[in-house]
Parts: sequence; structure tokens; C-alpha cells
Amino acid sequence: MRVLRLTPFFHHPDADAWPAEYDSVGGMQIQAWRQAMWLAQQGVSQHVMTIGFPGLPRLRDLHGNLRVERAYLPLPRFRSELTGLWGLTQSWALATLLSVRRRARREPFDLVHAHLDGQIPALLVACLAPFLLRRPMALTIHCSRLSVYRPMSAWDRATHGLACRLERKALAAAAVSIALTERTARVIGPHARRVEVVPDVVDPRQFQAPCEGDIEAFRRRYRLDGPVVGFVGRIAKEKGWPHFVELAARLRDPSLRFLVVGDGPQRERLEQAVANAGLQDRFTVTGFIPNDKVPAALAACRVVVMPSEHEEFGGVAIEAMAVGTPVVGYAVGGIKEILGRLAPDRLAPPGDVERLGERVRAVLDEPSAGVRCAAEPSPIHAFAPDTVLPRLAALYRELAGLSAPKAPSTHSAGMI
Repeated sequence: MRVLRLTPFFHHPDADAWPAEYDSVGGMQIQAWRQAMWLAQQGVSQHVMTIGFPGLPRLRDLHGNLRVERAYLPLPRFRSELTGLWGLTQSWALATLLSVRRRARREPFDLVHAHLDGQIPALLVACLAPFLLRRPMALTIHCSRLSVYRPMSAWDRATHGLACRLERKALAAAAVSIALTERTARVIGPHARRVEVVPDVVDPRQFQAPCEGDIEAFRRRYRLDGPVVGFVGRIAKEKGWPHFVELAARLRDPSLRFLVVGDGPQRERLEQAVANAGLQDRFTVTGFIPNDKVPAALAACRVVVMPSEHEEFGGVAIEAMAVGTPVVGYAVGGIKEILGRLAPDRLAPPGDVERLGERVRAVLDEPSAGVRCAAEPSPIHAFAPDTVLPRLAALYRELAGLSAPKAPSTHSAGMI
């Protein structure tokens, strides 16, 4: 079986450094890579077309069954606080659509798997790819405009209606649409031919309590000499970093340290906000770190905070609890689903920094909170690749036997 995987963002595990303007950190990158690698190990041959960044080879093999192609047209470099660079995803979409038929003629594919980040370029690719290639398409919605997405700028608000219409068309074009949560499955169901829930995956072999030596080494490297309140992820508006800075200003205990693990297009703005609040001596921003270092970073924290404005899934919550670190977050999207089942007392109303601070203080004031979290049944095995991804492999086998898709109907509907 040969699969063409179209995703603007994809993790590059062989990269020790990653320019922030090329969107170095994010759940979509990690999940597309984890899916692809697991399927490659099961014998599924895949060709990935993604953005990448300068310095990466145009073509390289991450596995005998996994080839990654950097699909990107050079553009003038203008910084963007939403995407890192203006035109980043547009360049990928154009390069992909211009070359995808030629690529498919050279290497016939059985099906297409497109990944949506909620932005218009990826939506356009998903609408057009199955008809350019005449192959059935699986569509994973990493961020749904119809379900959880909240526009992040004036331009985003102006084009939100168009993006919603394109998402409906992409759903109608896909042979199967894959939601990460039950909530999104319910929302997109009326617009799709068929919906399946395949959540994000977390490898229990990687995300388990690290040894004390690894944790101490991480703390020494970043000079974390007190209790740590952590934020792990992309430094972007939707992840709620302004709420994290405000939270830090409200937590007046001078012994606390605040750790931001990650990078992103608004890092400079975050650092300026920290300086304006007079918190430079208590904040550490690591920048990009390799994924295999994330467990030690999570375990170095007394509590991890997820103040997202919207969040499709929120896999950091599972990763943190798997290493024994409690999580506090806003009750949005996937965070609400995960913590709502496992630790509802650690959820705060969206946007309410005061209530968020109360939840964080409750964890900090309970010396055994970390021990209690570690003793609680870990959710990680329910999200292990070997548990979740056989369903995706079965969908691939099913789709590979389908004929080319017909034009989408505005009356198409799917069953969940």
C-alpha cells in the first residue's frame, strides 16, 4: 500500500535546531510524524509533502517506508505573528498542488491522507487533492474551524466564513474524515460522508517518569532552583501565553520559577511582556528542544498550565500526567475532555486567570500532588500508538479498495 501524506507541518526528529519562523513546535507536527512512523513500521509505504525549513534535504528517508519531501516555494521573508513567516503555508500549498499530479504519475498512490491545521491553504489542498489525483482521501482535522477554532486576527476574522465553507467542502470530498475528539466528530458529522474518531497518540515508552538524574540535569541546565510552573508548546496567541504571564504576576511566591518549553512566532512578544511585568529573573524560555527531551522538561515542573484560547486535543495534558506532573488548564476543546474525565477539579473557566491561579495554587499547596498524580491510573495506554493506530491502518486498507471520489454533494452526510 502506498499513501501520499499532505501536511503543512511535520516533525523532523533528526533536527537538533529549528528556526522558530518555520513553526518548530506543535501537536500537529508531532502527531503527523508519530502516525507516519508507526505506519511505516507496519509496512505502509508513505510519501510526505510538507514545509520543512532551510538546511533540510529536499528529499530524505526517515524509514524504509517513509520518505519526506520539502514542498516549498521561496518567498520574501516577512515575519508573521500567526504563522512565523507571511505566506508560509500558502507557499507549501502552491508547491504541493503544482507538483502533486507529477509526483503521483511517477509513484502511483493508493490513497491520500491530508491534514488540516484550520488555515485556508491546507483547506484548499484538501478540497482539490482527491480530484487532482483521482484517489480516495482520508482527512484528519487537527484544528476544526467548525468546532473549536477561534479567529486570531482581524484578517482571520474576515476570512473565517470562507474557511468554514472550505472545511465543509473538504469534509464532503473526503472518503473518511478523522476527528480527534467526540465533540468535533459530532460537529462535523452532518457535513461529512463518514466520521471516525482517532485521537492523538502518546508513546508510553517515551512518556514515563524519567530518572532523577535526567530531571536534575534538565533543572541544572536551565537554572531551575525552585518549584517550577510550566508551559509547554508553541508560543502563539491561541496557546494563551499572555494568560500564563499574567498568572505568573499573580503568583507572588518569589521562590517560584516559570518555564516556557518551546518556541513560536510570538516569542519576542512574550519576552517583552515578561520584562514589562518585571519577571525576567523568574522566567526561562528554552526555545525548541528535541521531542525526546520533553519528558524531563515536564517532570521538572510541579505543575503544567494549559491556558489555551482554543485546543483541538491537548496531548500535553496526557504527556504531563504520564510522567507524574499535575495539569491545570482552561476548560476548552480537548483539554476539557481529557481533564474533565481525569481531574475536573483542575479545570478553570476559559479566560478566567483568577480561577486558573486558584487551581495552580491548590496544586502547589498540596505537597503530595505530584505523588498523587503519579499514583493515579495513567491515561497514556489508552492513547498508545499500538492501541489507537491499528484503527487508522484498517481505514487505509479499506480506502485503498475504493474507486476515485465523485464530486462532493452539498447534501452529503456522514454517520459517526
